Amino acid sequence: MKLTVPKVNILEDEGFSPEADIFLRKDFGERLASLVEKSNGNIVIALDAKWGEGKSTFIKMWQGYIEHKRDNKIKSIYFDAFANDYQKDPFLTLAAEMYELVKNKPQEKTDEFKTKAGNAVKSLARGAIKITVRAVSGGILDGSIVDSAEKDISDLLADQVDEIIADKLQNTTKDRLAISQFREYLEKLSAEEGRPIVFIVDELDRCRPDFALELVEQIKHLFSVPGITFLLVMNRMQLQESIKARYGSGVEATLYLQKFVNLWLSLPRKSDRYHDNGAQYVKHALNLMLDDGEQVANNDVIELLSELVKYLKPSFREIEQILSYFALIHNMAGNSAYYAHYQTMIAFICYLKASKPELISKIENESIDGKELIQMAGLPISFSDEIIFYHIEYLYNLIIFDLANKEERQRMLDEKVISFSGAQGLSKNIIKKVCGWLSEMSIK
Repeated sequence: MKLTVPKVNILEDEGFSPEADIFLRKDFGERLASLVEKSNGNIVIALDAKWGEGKSTFIKMWQGYIEHKRDNKIKSIYFDAFANDYQKDPFLTLAAEMYELVKNKPQEKTDEFKTKAGNAVKSLARGAIKITVRAVSGGILDGSIVDSAEKDISDLLADQVDEIIADKLQNTTKDRLAISQFREYLEKLSAEEGRPIVFIVDELDRCRPDFALELVEQIKHLFSVPGITFLLVMNRMQLQESIKARYGSGVEATLYLQKFVNLWLSLPRKSDRYHDNGAQYVKHALNLMLDDGEQVANNDVIELLSELVKYLKPSFREIEQILSYFALIHNMAGNSAYYAHYQTMIAFICYLKASKPELISKIENESIDGKELIQMAGLPISFSDEIIFYHIEYLYNLIIFDLANKEERQRMLDEKVISFSGAQGLSKNIIKKVCGWLSEMSIK
């Protein structure tokens, strides 16, 4: 059994093929494309989902769809913000991607783009100058701000500060004009394209906080023009934490983002009594991990994992980690792990290792009993006809039995709360044993 879920290679022109679009998100993709098409640009849309929910996979399919499969094609530019956050200036990285619009045009067009962008860069650089003693003295007086400098700062230093201020005042109008001309040029390029343009910014929530926020601010102020729609792909909660990290915990992060994002959309994840994307992904990913002709020895474990995912809703990335840990045990333990109750508890411990790793040490230290483990793991403590999780209910009794003392175990057997056949009934401390197997392992 493969230890990781094989990566799905989505071709540039594939779009929402049945093989790739396992969650049937094509309809959502079409609604998003229609929104971009009819908005006439000049808006910023944010696509929100938690980490590991398949945002990047969706965007790759969507980009192929709007560029190659859709009747009314949309021009797209893709920008991986995380791959570029080592850059100091977001403007230059964005402008370099915008160059995609002119790179195949006549030389005079490309030259004009470079000139307009270059002038805008100079204007931004002047506007960003911080008047500090470090800046004007080559760092001799490290970190001291001119406004709070002592009287013994030299006249020469004061003259340098005055020169910087005078230069900024003198060039204010020129700088505004340069930025305005750059925006007008982008608008002209988008009109010449003859179709909507969407600029996709992916992995924004993984960037350095200062880079991510400058990027969002510059998109709104400098790049958002009629004909160009920006689609920011992010985890909203994480970006809000970045805002607090930069501006302090007292800032209202939600209100701050509203200044730069016109519309928020959530990546759909279906979850109801009969259909659940997480449970669907368990079976899909597991099939990809099994070698040709291979099967999981006990199919009940698949149903248990599906129920756990349906009830607890881990991310798709966490699901992959759960299955990777299960594959490790499957490959290591051999036939000894094939008993139904073995595999049931192995599957549960793999969930804990991926999503609640702090409970592993509690189990190993015997500092938690069965009911506490069930509660802290987030499992239901009661069952009703409305919510039917047969395999979780079976797991519930197994956990209580496995972590109970000798007297309690015998009572459960006598009252037929739980039953085993043959030698299986002799097994005990399976949970602690499996935790020991996984405690020093980590999968990324």
